[in-house]
Amino acid sequence: MKIGARTFKTSIAVFFALLIPSLFGMFDALSLAGISVVASMQPSVKRSFSTFQERLVANTIGGVVAVIMALGFGTSFIVISLATAILISLLHQLKLNNVIGLSAMTLIIIMLSTDGDILTNAVYRVLATFIGVAVAFIINRVILPPNYEEKLFHTTNQVTDDLTRFMRVNLRKNSQYSLMRSDLESIEQSIKEMKRLLSFLKDGEWHPLGKKRDQSFKRTLVIYRQFIRTTEAAYFLVLTLHESEHVYNHFPEHLRILIRERLETLMSAHEQIILKWNGRVLPKEVNFIAYKSDLRKTFMHSFFNEASLESYLQNDYGQSNTVIHLMSSVLEYEEQLQHLNKLVSSFKTNHPDNQSKIRSLH
Repeated sequence: MKIGARTFKTSIAVFFALLIPSLFGMFDALSLAGISVVASMQPSVKRSFSTFQERLVANTIGGVVAVIMALGFGTSFIVISLATAILISLLHQLKLNNVIGLSAMTLIIIMLSTDGDILTNAVYRVLATFIGVAVAFIINRVILPPNYEEKLFHTTNQVTDDLTRFMRVNLRKNSQYSLMRSDLESIEQSIKEMKRLLSFLKDGEWHPLGKKRDQSFKRTLVIYRQFIRTTEAAYFLVLTLHESEHVYNHFPEHLRILIRERLETLMSAHEQIILKWNGRVLPKEVNFIAYKSDLRKTFMHSFFNEASLESYLQNDYGQSNTVIHLMSSVLEYEEQLQHLNKLVSSFKTNHPDNQSKIRSLH
């Protein structure tokens, strides 16, 4: 069983969220402090701070509504349900939908409390939620701050390895259709994970005191965004190869050789750009775009000749369109790689002192 950093931080936060109120004799409010700290532990410091602010406002409103409704109308089940509806409506109007759950829970617990007066109960329980939220923010800020760049890099590297492997399998007609479909769905989920990690990495640009990160960090975000676009282009190329297998397998031998040679060059470039970003290839290397004009002309000419074959121009031009889609997917992958290579080379040239913080998997 593996315990991740976030789980470890949550357990520490729960301990302090329970300890602090108990030191002040707030034993009846311990449950809310524990619940609030678990609900407030976010994947990034920025989101923890945002949650901290929202929960302070929402729980204060919940406590006020609970006190007003209890003093004015009692604490019957009907009154509690009506108070909950009022609270949800208020928070919805204030665009605090994300924190409705804990605030409503606080209100219900306050109104169901039978020991002591309602005002004291409200103050203690709202204060307990404040403590829980504050502890979650502080623990997330101080202990084991997540390295989302490292996670994003390794995810990008793994997805690229998978895509280039699947591309080679398709080019050599060795794939099994049903299994490849399942693999591509897994790749699609991995690309979504890359985007999620990028959003967390972008949160790292935020600082609670308003301090701005240096220019290299902003350029890092641009490069990872381009990594994702390039990965998507590779994914759509593999998907197109997979879906057009019946057409590709009937291409003339010379055209299949041209496609294989060009894609091998592009895939090799993709792998080397990743190594360049990690500091293992020099900035000026990976000149894969130095593609002779006569070879490019032959490549394009062969594609267009294949797409215009009379045998394709039947059945609603379906097979002819497939050839064009395949060619456009290759060109899109090439263009995205070209842009990625330019960005990475520029970054490594202009920020030579910006050493990679990414640990090798080996």
